[in-house]
Amino acid sequence: MDAWQILLPAFIMSVLMIITHAYLGLHVLARGIIFVDLALAQIAGLGVSIAFLFGYDGHSIEAKLYAFIATLIAALAFTGLHKISSKTSREVTIGSVYVLTTALSLLILSRSSQGMEQLKSLFNGNILWVSWQDISLVAIAYGALIVLHLIKCKQFYALSFDDSNNQKNFSFLWEFFFFSSFAIVITLAVNIAGILMVFALLIIPSFSATLLAQAFSSRLLIAWLLALITCTLGLWLSFAADLPVGATVVTLTGLLPAAALIFHYAMKNRKAALKQFK
Repeated sequence: MDAWQILLPAFIMSVLMIITHAYLGLHVLARGIIFVDLALAQIAGLGVSIAFLFGYDGHSIEAKLYAFIATLIAALAFTGLHKISSKTSREVTIGSVYVLTTALSLLILSRSSQGMEQLKSLFNGNILWVSWQDISLVAIAYGALIVLHLIKCKQFYALSFDDSNNQKNFSFLWEFFFFSSFAIVITLAVNIAGILMVFALLIIPSFSATLLAQAFSSRLLIAWLLALITCTLGLWLSFAADLPVGATVVTLTGLLPAAALIFHYAMKNRKAALKQFK
């Protein structure tokens, strides 16, 4: 099998993840709930672990259903995060959920001789072997979410970015839809790409973009571009060097904030030098 035949489906899946993950990541950063995506990804992993304990394959439809139910319940619970005024308290709450669900996953998977292999798969994923059927399912689900967020962009934007009118703009229904979007995106992605890659694409490109631009649209475009570069390089490198896909992509993506800072200060110094010259 030629390299492009393996890499093309993985690349298309990566693009679908980049489009949705970077957008949601900017909202998460604005809300100050940085680790909610990691917690939801681990909750999806817990759902898969429970399905595995009951005898289902970790990549089966049943496992996806267990993961979605788990993340949907968590989405309903996280909808109440706005009632916690302190950002520190919110992060502690989210972090506690992550630790608890990770521990539960370890306990559940320890009951099986193949449990540790399943745990490794949950964290690292194997996007190189994604099928076109999986890509079609993800494309339909993500496409529906994109349409919803485009139609109701003002409501979602106000919930995340309008601090002065936070209570006035709050709607339990739209807040639940926001976290449900996470539930759908993460459930479909974790099973394919793994927890590490899902979290990295949700936060790191978006954070890096905030170091380079102010406007939401500019940050989103930059986050897309940065994630596309690291995913493309990561997929090629993991295939060429026979490295774990998730870990390779996450390592390259993890370099983005440093690169963004260097570029930011280089441009700042260049402007200062040009100003002095004039």
